[in-house]
Amino acid sequence: MNNSIMKSHATGLYKEYANDLLIGNHFVSDKRLQDFVADLAREGLLLESFKWDEWYNNSYMVDRPEYIADATLYECQLLVTAMARLDRFSPGVLSNMRRQGVLNAIAKRFKVLSFEAVM
Repeated sequence: MNNSIMKSHATGLYKEYANDLLIGNHFVSDKRLQDFVADLAREGLLLESFKWDEWYNNSYMVDRPEYIADATLYECQLLVTAMARLDRFSPGVLSNMRRQGVLNAIAKRFKVLSFEAVM
């Protein structure tokens, strides 16, 4: 993806969903979270394939969202792709990850990485 395009899309996605992804127990519909994931997919930020053992090796970040601030683009893609797939079979995964701050941390990291890509 062109760096300037990635910057504008990641920044736009962050602005659009920032309030929805805030940590806490406020209500955000499952559809809204699925829309976020669909927009990430449209922007090419979800992985087409991955190995579940890679997810397992990086899943510690789900328990400690502050670690996501140092994650690579691939690690962020891996986390959000796995969560989206898990949510299909176990509805509520995305909502739980939002309440814990994981989706917000990933969205913020995508935004930071998009700025770093153009510098």
